[in-house]
Amino acid sequence: MSGARRLDGQQARRLEVLSGIADDLLAAATYVDRIKEAGATGDIDAWWIAALVCYGRCFGKGVAPWGAGDVVGSLPDLLQVRHRHFRRLRDTLVSHPGGVDHTYATEAMLDRDDRVRIGCERVPMFSLGRLEAMDFSELLDALQTHVDRRRGEVENDLRMLLSDMTQEEFRQLPPSEQGDREHRSETRVVRHAPGGRTNCRHPITRAAPLQDQRADQLPKWG
Repeated sequence: MSGARRLDGQQARRLEVLSGIADDLLAAATYVDRIKEAGATGDIDAWWIAALVCYGRCFGKGVAPWGAGDVVGSLPDLLQVRHRHFRRLRDTLVSHPGGVDHTYATEAMLDRDDRVRIGCERVPMFSLGRLEAMDFSELLDALQTHVDRRRGEVENDLRMLLSDMTQEEFRQLPPSEQGDREHRSETRVVRHAPGGRTNCRHPITRAAPLQDQRADQLPKWG
C-alpha cells in the first residue's frame, strides 16, 4: 500500500459527512472553552457567535443526513432542552444583525439648535456568560461521543469491505485526489477532532494512519 486510495460508496460518504460534523462540533467546543476561560470581564460576543454558527451547521437544512434526529433523541431530556435552546439562539439572534445578545433601537432627539438627530442605539437583550458556556460544553461533549461512535462503526464497515479485497483489487482503486499519504500530515488525512480538547469529558482518540493500524484490522492479502 504505497499510496492512499479514494474510497467510494455509501459508507465512505457517511464517514465524510460524520467527519465534517465532528469538525464543526470541535470548533464550537473550542470557542466555548475560550468563553469559559475569558471570565466575566472578557469580550466574548464574537466567540459566542462563532460557537453557535458552528453548532447550527451540524443541524441545518443543507447538511447531508447523518442521524442527527436519532442522536439528539438519545440524549437525556435536559440535554435535549439545551439543544433546542442553543439552536434557537442560532436561528434567531446569531442569524440577524446585532450580534448574539444585542438588538438595535432607532431614536430621534432634538439638539440645542432644535435640529432633529436620528440614530440607533445598541440595546442588550440578555447576557450569555460562563454558566451558559458550561451547559453548552456538556451538550457538545455528549454529541461528540455519539458522533465518534458512529464514525467508528462506519470505519469498521469499511475495514470489512477492504478485508475482502485482494492486493491487486486494492491497487486498482482510484488514487486519492489529495495525493500520496506519505507526503501529507495526519491531520490533513482524517481529523478525528474531539480528542484534541484537553478538557473534554469523554476523550476520543485520533485514528492512526492506515499504515500504522494493527495487522488484524488490515486487508488479508496472501
